[in-house]
Amino acid sequence: SLLDPQTTAAMLHRLRDQATKKDPLAALSDQERQILELIGEGLTNRQIGERMFLAEKTVKNYVSNLLSKLDMQRRTQAAALAARLKAEHQQ
Repeated sequence: SLLDPQTTAAMLHRLRDQATKKDPLAALSDQERQILELIGEGLTNRQIGERMFLAEKTVKNYVSNLLSKLDMQRRTQAAALAARLKAEHQQ
């Protein structure tokens, strides 16, 4: 490689950040995407757990992770994003 490892790592980090900005869901796992969709439907952690056969605590952990990845503090922000993405997808 013509670049030193630190420069290469910084460049790859910047490219990943740009991809995430274009697609906010790029950083989410399939499970997290499904949970985001269910949050958008207004389901509680308990209801999501029942639907996905997961413990409520496990759902809570997934919700915390997806909020962190999306740089959000509140579940309502995630619900608004899910609703917006669903509306865009239907157009």
